[in-house]
Amino acid sequence: MPEPKANWIELLRDGRAAYTILLNLGIGLHALDVFVITTIMPAVVADIGGMSFYTWTAMLYMVGSIVGAAAGGHMRAKLGRRKGYVWGGAVLLIGTIGCAVPPDMATLLVARTVKGIGGGLVISQSMALVSDLYEPRIRTRILATVTTTWSIAALIGPAIGGAFAEIGWWRGAFWATAPFTLAFLWMAWKYIPAETVDAVARRFPIRRLALLTAGVMAIGLTSQFQNVAINGALIAVSALLVWLTLKLDGASDYGLFPSRPFSLLAPVGLSYWMYMIISVTHSALLIFAPLFLQVLHDLSPLYIGYLSLVFSLGWTAGAVGVSGWSGTGEKVAMVGGMVLAVVSTVAFIYAVIDGPLLMVTVTITIVGIGIGATNVIATTYGMSVAKDGEERITASAMQTVRSLGVAFGAAIAGLVANAAGLDQDTAPETVVRVAIWVLGFTACVPAIGTLIAWRAAGWGWQFRTGK
Repeated sequence: MPEPKANWIELLRDGRAAYTILLNLGIGLHALDVFVITTIMPAVVADIGGMSFYTWTAMLYMVGSIVGAAAGGHMRAKLGRRKGYVWGGAVLLIGTIGCAVPPDMATLLVARTVKGIGGGLVISQSMALVSDLYEPRIRTRILATVTTTWSIAALIGPAIGGAFAEIGWWRGAFWATAPFTLAFLWMAWKYIPAETVDAVARRFPIRRLALLTAGVMAIGLTSQFQNVAINGALIAVSALLVWLTLKLDGASDYGLFPSRPFSLLAPVGLSYWMYMIISVTHSALLIFAPLFLQVLHDLSPLYIGYLSLVFSLGWTAGAVGVSGWSGTGEKVAMVGGMVLAVVSTVAFIYAVIDGPLLMVTVTITIVGIGIGATNVIATTYGMSVAKDGEERITASAMQTVRSLGVAFGAAIAGLVANAAGLDQDTAPETVVRVAIWVLGFTACVPAIGTLIAWRAAGWGWQFRTGK
């Protein structure tokens, strides 16, 4: 007999209510920071200086979050799921306080890195807990609530940052989240089930994490240069360092990643490529769309921010809309979401260059819907096809892959933009050419994702049983 269809109330039954609240609280703390920092940065540099390092607060947070996410599985294996989750929250709290008290930019950058590590530790272990604590039948439901949390953060994050910046106390934006981080720590200690820790001594994977850090720093540094040759070299160096990290990891008895994480012949590899492709798509789209719209449509920053919000809401709508689907429906959603993203991105190119604002809004929303639908199903799929004994590391490494996708997406889109002439000027005719190239590249990415999703759906694995 087919399994009964999951409903939303099951997220609150059988003791899962506390887990549902806790997971969304932890992910919400990370998501809020992403949207708050961009809002308050003008006030930050006006107060403590450091304008030349303006973008480094975001870059180092990204570096920290990727490294933290990669280390999350190791921390959990060494400390157990309860202590590992609590320690991740503790690092996040230390970073939050550090961001609230810095006397200068150098101190803030250190604190941003620490907070990024804490955020990565929490997010990666949250994904592992989804795999542990929620049966396959209801995983799409909990993952859809996580997506909703991101949309809520996109709505209230800029408002929180803007409010504190307006009253001249940007530090308050960080102090305001500290009590919620304390609540997260208390709930994690109280509700997360303890487990027996493997007695085998595990060496801290310092070589692999150092290589990964260097790779992420290389990709992050592309934002500091406009020279096409330099950025191309940095992207190549970053890709090489990430590959070396994966090669070393594959030879280790205690990996940061599952076996064959990017093999197109392995189901987990297919799911990881989908995460990477989704992240590259939305990163490339949202980084440059504001510039195109400001130059070609003379839009206000408020309206441009609104477009980012409707994209996020579309993502949530797509995830929630397909979260109850099963069997063939899941496969249709996974492939169809990518197809929808391709078609709507192509339509978005026309809308940006010569279309009405209504078309701009509708098309970017539909891109979000397509990506959201594929993302929630691909995540469930990735958890279901994990090899025996690798279920937790497969889930915890998902965030690392997604973050790498965001970093590479931004860097490659920047390379394409500069190659198309953006490094020369921002005249309307130049921006039109750049928009065609950047958004054309963006449309090609989910087109590749469609082929990968089709391959995953067509091999006949049953999502619910993990075969």
